[in-house]
Amino acid sequence: MLKFYHKDPKENSFRSLTDPEKECWIHVDNATTEDLEKICNLTGLHITDLLDALDPYELPRLEILQNTLLIFARHPIEQDSHRHTMPMTILLTNDYLITISPSTSFLIHNLLENPQSNQSSKVSDFFTQILLKIAQEFAIQIRQQRITLMNQEKEMNAIDSEDIFSLTKQEETLNQYGSCLELFHTALDKTISTKFPSLCPSCYRDVDDILNSVKQSESLCSNLIKNIRSLRDSYQIIFANKLTKTIKLLTALTIIFSIPTLVASVYGMNVKLPIANSSHAFSILILIMFVISTSCGYWFYRKRWM
Repeated sequence: MLKFYHKDPKENSFRSLTDPEKECWIHVDNATTEDLEKICNLTGLHITDLLDALDPYELPRLEILQNTLLIFARHPIEQDSHRHTMPMTILLTNDYLITISPSTSFLIHNLLENPQSNQSSKVSDFFTQILLKIAQEFAIQIRQQRITLMNQEKEMNAIDSEDIFSLTKQEETLNQYGSCLELFHTALDKTISTKFPSLCPSCYRDVDDILNSVKQSESLCSNLIKNIRSLRDSYQIIFANKLTKTIKLLTALTIIFSIPTLVASVYGMNVKLPIANSSHAFSILILIMFVISTSCGYWFYRKRWM
């Protein structure tokens, strides 16, 4: 369903409209093809130009169609304790700013509920504000990932498989952020190089500042991925060493306890054996088993298997 908003420069809140007006913001949550057809009627675009706005896996990019600046973007969200990104399409025309989301966008609702004070009513300013909010959300999420990574570093003897699994999930999230930031970076670069009539010189300066922020987030994300891979590799090596030590210990214990079993098995045969008729045979055999087992245990201890 299309919702129309307008903001008076003297007011600090958006006003809902029943019908679109010039310089208004049009937002669509849980967009459908019917909503896209209504947007096409307002902008003169073809429905095929906007169908990608409903694709949950659409990648960021920029297109210019019939005096309409069209940006397919993604922004980070956290849902059910999982961090991922969701798409959002931004259309800037001479008369309207249109945002399309295939699901409920908390980012847009946050901007509508908490507008900047003294913000103008120009759609170009709303446009740069949305781009800035997307860049800020990426920066916040990446910093949170950095804090989580720093808190996760622990004593080497306390590492288990859950730590390696957690690092793998963090790497997957940051890889997703990194790919989105790289494409978002390209879209902003093209926006700056495009002389679009609805964007004033101050808007281009704002977009350039946003681009610098995106570059910083992209660099931080790349460094975090490298740190995670390095830390995960270290964890895996330490975990493998702990497993090897456990296997060595079990192997040594198996050999040590196999010696009494072997001696007892030999003297359990129904054949003539040395010292079989001696009255001290049992004590002698116990002593032999003890000496051999102790010698093996000492040898394994010297070899650091125990």
